[in-house]
Amino acid sequence: MNQPVKLLLFDIGGVFIQLSGVDQMLSWTRGLHTETELWTLWINSRAVKEFETGRITPDTFAAELIREFSLPVDVPTFLEAFVSWTTQPFPGFQELMAGLNGDYLTASLSNTNELHWNNLCDSLHIHRLFHHNFPSHELGCMKPDKASFCHVLDTLQVPPEETLFFDDTPVNIDAARALGIKAHQVCGVDNLSQTLKELDIL
Repeated sequence: MNQPVKLLLFDIGGVFIQLSGVDQMLSWTRGLHTETELWTLWINSRAVKEFETGRITPDTFAAELIREFSLPVDVPTFLEAFVSWTTQPFPGFQELMAGLNGDYLTASLSNTNELHWNNLCDSLHIHRLFHHNFPSHELGCMKPDKASFCHVLDTLQVPPEETLFFDDTPVNIDAARALGIKAHQVCGVDNLSQTLKELDIL
């Protein structure tokens, strides 16, 4: 690589953790949307954006999302299911990170919320896998917002050209590249490992 790599920056959902809420939402919306349509509605949801930037409480988020999507459930039922949507890791994620942390500065940059983040920290100790963590609900902004990436680079004092970023969402990859970050779209630990090998990181 032309520039030495100092920082490995990772998304979490879709890269290390399998996202399992789609089937539940498809069931609740009774087939009104395709999976792609549902995902588009989700990422553009006002309730989602406000919750994942730490601006509203879990109860307010649930009530607003139920109203937005006309879901046939109450707030407690929704929240009980919602918490479990980010509990299944891709195999090998801990071993992979253990092998990287000795040679590189590592950090996570994830669009998430207090419920999912706390659950991941409690059940999988996800926060211990990286030297630094930047969850969106603590940052107050979300990818692909430029401010998310700039906050990480400024805080860690690493230039974009010495940063590798891995995410499963194309719009986030494009946003990172626009700032000069070397970004790669990956899905799951196997895909990430292969990409790291191709980049001579592993």
